[in-house]
This record gives sequence, C-alpha cells and structure tokens, in this order.
Amino acid sequence: MASFFTVLFCLTACDLGPDPQADGARFNKRYYYYYVQTCSYNTVSNDVYLCSDIESLDKAMRVGLRVDNDGFASLDLNGDRYYYTESEYVEGYDPEFGSYFHFFQDDDELTVYKDGLTLAYWNSFDGTVTYYFYDFFYL
Repeated sequence: MASFFTVLFCLTACDLGPDPQADGARFNKRYYYYYVQTCSYNTVSNDVYLCSDIESLDKAMRVGLRVDNDGFASLDLNGDRYYYTESEYVEGYDPEFGSYFHFFQDDDELTVYKDGLTLAYWNSFDGTVTYYFYDFFYL
C-alpha cells in the first residue's frame, strides 16, 4: 500500500499522461475572421486577379480545426462540422501566407493558414476565391 507521501510525490512529479488540452490532437486551434474579400482566379495557374474591396463582416466567421495524430481532421465552420481523412487534405507552406492545411470537397477547397490570420475558400466551379482575414492590418 502506498503511503500518503508517495501518492503526493507522484501527483507532483509523475508523468500522468498526455496534456488534456491536446487530447490526442497534433493540431487543435480556433480562429475568428472579421474581414472578407472575393477575387477571381485562373483555375489552371491559380493566379488571383480582379479583387473586390475588403469589407467587414457583420458577424465574425468562426473556424475550428483539429487534426488528430492518426490523420483524421475535423473542421468546424460557423457550427457546421466536416470530417476528413488524410487523403482529403494536404499540409503545406505558402511563401505569401505561411503554413496551412488545404481541404478538398467537390468543387470547393478551403485553405486554413495555421497562424490564423487568413482563410481562403476556393470555388473552382465559379473561379473565385474568398479570403477571410483576422485583421485589416495584416493585408
């Protein structure tokens, strides 16, 4: 039987398992976006052109992204949940906006940048990309 002091020592010094905040996730963040801009883009070269003015959103766009250690990802867009396997998204780096996760679904694609400053929704059917920004000053 363990003594009180052994139990107390273990509670302060023993490894009690993974961080409950991480809970098996290798990436787990929530973002809010307050500004929006829509642009046309060339679906072959992905060159962006002809952008609208940047506008403030009436209500912030809420995004939650969790990528588990086994590769499964869950994406929450304003309360709507989407689930992806590793084959339905890629992780990469863009020299303009930084590290990202890019998701594919039908004619839609979504790029969530890890720093939380930018989100890009690509509609290849319409040839438009809608950028959501956290702050006007990062543009």
